[in-house]
Amino acid sequence: MTSELDKPRAAIALEIGGQRIRLRAHADESHLVELAQLVNERFATIHGSTRNATPATVLALVALDLADELNEAKRRADEAKEQARRAIAQAEAREREVEVAARRAIADAIEEIDRALAVEDTMHAASDSA
Repeated sequence: MTSELDKPRAAIALEIGGQRIRLRAHADESHLVELAQLVNERFATIHGSTRNATPATVLALVALDLADELNEAKRRADEAKEQARRAIAQAEAREREVEVAARRAIADAIEEIDRALAVEDTMHAASDSA
């Protein structure tokens, strides 16, 4: 299996926050372009709502905004995992309850069959001795 680090590093030019950046990366260029577009969209939004902020300050605010979004996504993912864990535990508990009830029903049915056979044996024994 080939990892990202096994790929040759490609020279990539991006524009982020009005700054032209050249880098060498293992990542797919189209993926980096998408990420740069996301950052630029946030940059434009935040830059439009701040006064006299330097591009570095706006980029720091973009980084904080994206970090907050990532943190919230992680929190939601952890919450979803916990809900899934609880749902699985409830399903397993219900499965055990159903299994116990089924075993009890089968045991009761066997006892009922045994009683019916005992009555039948008694009736046959009585008719044979008569």
